[in-house]
Amino acid sequence: MSGFCSTQTRSVTGRVMECHRTLANVDEVETEVVEIEAKLDKLVKLCSGMIEAGKAYISANKLFVNGIRDLSQQCKKDEMISECLEKCGESLQEIINYHM
Repeated sequence: MSGFCSTQTRSVTGRVMECHRTLANVDEVETEVVEIEAKLDKLVKLCSGMIEAGKAYISANKLFVNGIRDLSQQCKKDEMISECLEKCGESLQEIINYHM
């Protein structure tokens, strides 16, 4: 009978140890998941920032091209300057269109 109790005790002890290892592994995985979630949240925020920066960049480009066109219209009396500004504005607009 003592052999049976000893075997049963070792079996229960082994199961308890296995449960502790499993719980430790679960805690480890849970920690990794929390870290991954935090990094993904940060990445989403960075991506949103890039999108907003891109929108601001596009808007600034359009305003800049329109400013060049306005200046070109203002300088109609000086044909060379007006033509140069028109070409510059057209070229910038082509660049903007190409990147969109």
